[in-house]
Order: sequence, then structure tokens, then C-alpha cells
Amino acid sequence: MRTNGTPDSPVPSGSSHLLRTINERAALYHLLENDTLTRVELRKLTGLAKPTASQVMLRLFEAGLAVTLGRTTAKQVGPRAEVYSVNADHAFAAAVTLHEPDGVTVAVRDLKGRERASSTRRIDFTAVPVDRAVQNMLGATVRDAEIDRERVAVVHLAVPGAYDADNDTIGYADLPGAPEVRMREAIETYMGCPVTIHNDVNAATVAERRNPAVSGGLVLLWLGREGIGSGIDLTSGLVVGSRGAAGELGYVPIRPDRNGPDDPTYQDWIGAPAVVAIGREHGVRGADAVAVMAAGVKTGADGFIDEYAERVAGALHLLTSLLDPPSLVLGGEIARAGGETLVEAVRRRAGALADRILPSAVYGDAVAIGVLDLAYDDLKARVLDAALPEQR
Repeated sequence: MRTNGTPDSPVPSGSSHLLRTINERAALYHLLENDTLTRVELRKLTGLAKPTASQVMLRLFEAGLAVTLGRTTAKQVGPRAEVYSVNADHAFAAAVTLHEPDGVTVAVRDLKGRERASSTRRIDFTAVPVDRAVQNMLGATVRDAEIDRERVAVVHLAVPGAYDADNDTIGYADLPGAPEVRMREAIETYMGCPVTIHNDVNAATVAERRNPAVSGGLVLLWLGREGIGSGIDLTSGLVVGSRGAAGELGYVPIRPDRNGPDDPTYQDWIGAPAVVAIGREHGVRGADAVAVMAAGVKTGADGFIDEYAERVAGALHLLTSLLDPPSLVLGGEIARAGGETLVEAVRRRAGALADRILPSAVYGDAVAIGVLDLAYDDLKARVLDAALPEQR
């Protein structure tokens, strides 16, 4: 059998006293990365000998980590091959998104990566504490999907603010009661599993990794209905800062020499209030900033688009001077409403940065998609770590 590992697996096949565990983890890794595998396919991926592959699969079955789905149906010489799959119900990942000012979304994925349940509700956080609201939504979503709560192995939460993991506090959040809540402690106590909390724009940044045009890292400029921010995903991964506040661009003053409570910030400069104000100056109106942007694009209000695009380009220059990312992505509800029209206008005003600027490639709720991706990746890593203890 091979002892030098497989080129695309993070867990090599080795020849020590841990050989059996290492081989089992290698097989499990490939089952997690592929929908189904036959024993022949598994052997090709792991380099395991035929009897070793059979023993490995037997132990995965006994541990409840793998199942047989039947046999191949293709015409071939000899017996049909058994088809293996990871046991989807072995463990689940839950993801929660808190929306300003009053929304909660919960989604659950099984170990095969399939979404098994999701729900979104509006909740008055002045009447129901935000931690209690999350607990209730998690419990109801898992229960309605007929999933045992004990099988939820990880929960990831995206919040509209900066999460300080050391103190378990949420800052820069316009959610009633959020700064006083120990969110991770509350959810871990309720669910009985590890909880990880992310800034919402960072979660959306993870979703942008799906964009085939992005490689080598990105900075996401989030132009949201409720606020702006930036997500930083470089070669080393997400940059969150020592207190989770990296990327909170909306609170940065436009004039560095002036930082009083009434001095304008980037939220005032390129956030929803700015869109509405610039639109009014150019005769473009709507129910909110997203509607104003959509109306400006639809009516061809070039003056409105150009003035706003110039401000956005300035923010991108600021981010690039600090981070120099290979890609700059425009995301959020305002950017989505502006579409390619806004992207092209920003490019025209961005000079040398033009080729780096990309529209979002995410359809749907980017924050909810990104935090669910984070939860599922964590689930797979934990299953690989916890599976098949070394003493077996």
C-alpha cells in the first residue's frame, strides 16, 4: 500500500502505529469531498490496497460515518460495485444570520452538504432578547426538520457588528440589547455544541470566494441597506482584527483630523443616507436607498450614478492603499441594485484599480450563504478530527 499520502488529501496514508487511523481519516476525507464513491474509486484516491480499503470501510460503517447506497447500475464485466457515501445524518451544521433591525435566519446542513432546513422571521428585539430569539429559532428549525438537537455539532452566527471573542461581546451593532448579551455562551449552553460568531460582512466575503474571477484574496466593499463595511479575505484567510472590528469602514471619519460625534463618516459618505441625498439632488427618489439606486439605473440618471460612483471609488482607493488586494468586490443591496451600471461607473473613476473591481457573484442572501459555508467547513473539519480515535 502507499505510504506517501495522496496529493489532494490533507491527511496522508502513513506507515506508523497510527496507520489505521490515518487511512480511515483519508478515506473519510474523500467521502466528504465526493458525493459517492465505489471501492475502486476510493482505492485510486487513497492508494490503499484492496483488503485495506475493505477494512477501512468496515470501520467507517461501524462508526456510523459511512453508508452503502446500493450497487452500480452500469453494464460491466463482473459483479456490480458497491456505492459508498458519507452518512449524511451523522452530524449537522447550523448557521444563524442576524439582520438589522429585526430579522433572524437559520439554516441547517447535513454532513453531505445538503440544506435540510431553513427559516426566516422578523422579531421585535425590544420584546424578545436577541439571544433568546436565536435560541428559539434554532430550536424550532431543528425540531421542524426532525433532527435531534444532539446531532447539531456546530453553530455559526453572523452578526451586524464586531464580535470580540475574548469578551464574548458584540459591538458596533444596531440591535437592541446586543452589546449586553453573551451570545456565544447563551447559544453554547442551549445547543450543547461549539459556537463561532462572525461579522456579517466577513460572512458575505466568504460567500464571494465562489466567484471564479476571484483568486488570491479579495476585499469586499459592502454597500448595504442598513450599513456599509468591508470584508478582508487575503491569502492567510479572513482578517478580523484583535477585537473583531477590522473592516468597520462605516465608522471611519471622512476627515482624519476631525473625529467628533457629529463629523461625517464613510457611512454618511457612501451609505444609504448618501444614496438618498444624492438621488434627491438629481431628482431620483424611492422608498429607500436601494429603491433610489434601482430607479437611478432604470431611468439612466447618469449624474446621480456618477457622483455616487466617485465616492465609492475613493473608498476603494483607501482600502487598496492599506491592503492592496488582487480583487475588489462590490456587494450589498445597494451595489446589487446598481448592478453593472454602478460597477462600470466606479471603474471609470478608479484609475489603475479598474481591472480589480468586480460585481458580487452571489445570488441571494450573501451573509446567510457565507455563514452556512463557514459552518459546514467547520463541521467537516471537526468530524475528521473527532472520528476514529487513535487508540482504536
